[in-house]
Amino acid sequence: MQTISTVAEMRTFTRDAQARGRSLALVPTMGALHEGHLSLVRHAKKQCDVVVVSIFVNASQFDSREDLMRYPRDLEKDLDTLRPFKVDAVFAPRTEEMYSEQFSVSVEPGEIARPLEGACRAGHFRGVATVVLKLFNIVRPTVAYFGQKDFQQALVVRRLVEDLNLDVRLVISPIVRDSDELAISSRNALLSPEERRAALVLSRSLKRAEEFAQAGEAQAEFLRAEIEKTFAAEPRAELEYAALVDPVRLEPVEQVTPGCVALIAARVGSVRLIDNLIFGPPGASPDMLLQLALTARLMIPTAAAIPGFKTEAVRRSIEACRECAAYTSILMPPRDFLSQYIHAQYPDLNAPQGAVIGRDAPRNPDNYLYRDPAAGNRFTRGLFELLGVKSFDEFRARFILTDAIRCHGTGPHIPAKALGYCSVNLREELRLFPNLRLFVVLGDDAYWQFQRFMLERQDGEFPPFEDLLGSQGWASEQARAPSLGERILRIFYCYHPTYGYKRSPSIAAMLA
Repeated sequence: MQTISTVAEMRTFTRDAQARGRSLALVPTMGALHEGHLSLVRHAKKQCDVVVVSIFVNASQFDSREDLMRYPRDLEKDLDTLRPFKVDAVFAPRTEEMYSEQFSVSVEPGEIARPLEGACRAGHFRGVATVVLKLFNIVRPTVAYFGQKDFQQALVVRRLVEDLNLDVRLVISPIVRDSDELAISSRNALLSPEERRAALVLSRSLKRAEEFAQAGEAQAEFLRAEIEKTFAAEPRAELEYAALVDPVRLEPVEQVTPGCVALIAARVGSVRLIDNLIFGPPGASPDMLLQLALTARLMIPTAAAIPGFKTEAVRRSIEACRECAAYTSILMPPRDFLSQYIHAQYPDLNAPQGAVIGRDAPRNPDNYLYRDPAAGNRFTRGLFELLGVKSFDEFRARFILTDAIRCHGTGPHIPAKALGYCSVNLREELRLFPNLRLFVVLGDDAYWQFQRFMLERQDGEFPPFEDLLGSQGWASEQARAPSLGERILRIFYCYHPTYGYKRSPSIAAMLA
């Protein structure tokens, strides 16, 4: 585990990781690490190749000097806590490294930062937004990890990423609670035993509101009053605010619906604590509740499979392929192909469940679907009509598009050996997406390759393409592809939308 204290050294570390095609995770913290932080580290380790944890107590987000001075700090203990997790680097800069004497530019976080915490803590979110932007610029993460407990902060960061077009995706993880249901926080260490028992009123009041909501009570004012009643029974806790809001603008709601959020802040003794709860159906998992509340495009689930080193390795392997150099009908080198666009188009490799396999890369790269999705061409129009999708976004949510070969073939058919060579690349691309269960195979070249090298059937064990499609113009089967594991695949065989003169009717109804 490397400990980094300067911006220059951190940037060198990042450049090295990116040069190797690694995905890079950032877990921003202010130290005093606890199980909530460590849950983010675990998510990051599962999803990304390289993990950086930042430890920096950001003075500009504290609204009082007394609160800043009381905040717990123990860098060596934090480093000891992180070592068993084998994170790759800890970025722990000093204040003067992050803020020079001449520093004068700050980020104004906008309307989302004004209510609730913004109203109670003047300048807090300006400090948060500024330091997060600085960290994103220094570390250049692929993905950054935040916790649900600071729900408004997560929305501020989302707004920052969207409005400033930052090239980073966000993962928000559910609240981590102790066995007594107190939301884990660095400030809990400041509570006396009696205060800690009193602090349980935060989670208890939220649970009471949830119970009423799941029993059918939808009036936000009634639920807020129940929260206040629960606090009134605990004299050692002083409620600052209780709000039931929509999860996008944090505006108060009259009726609570799934995805609405209850947020509270309270003082127990001299310690200020916050907590929140997302309303949803009984039995809903914490991740499901987060998905109800956080539906913005840049949010991805904690179980996402993020493109990283494997994706980059497949891309480089394909780019270096020269197996078909002996065939004059194959234009070398490999042209536009799926692996070049996975980082940009498929932030969660778990999401697509369908794959379309065409024939070859287009002669003109501008005609490749992923290069300019909005342009449209004869192939795109024919493909979308075949599948029954209306837009690229709808296609991308359901399917990936790859080809039998990643070069362009100039002849009416691709040589059998070339299809065999490129089947290796096909399998590697498909294995990047673990949930593929539906395949649409276009044309006779892709059909022969799929039968021989994906289903591992020998010539003579499957009918000619034209005979299989017959008069209806398409065919389907269910089978296992050994290279993709034991799952049963639904496979549809159709004519290619542009090659040849025959066309298949739309199979949209069969794909539903």
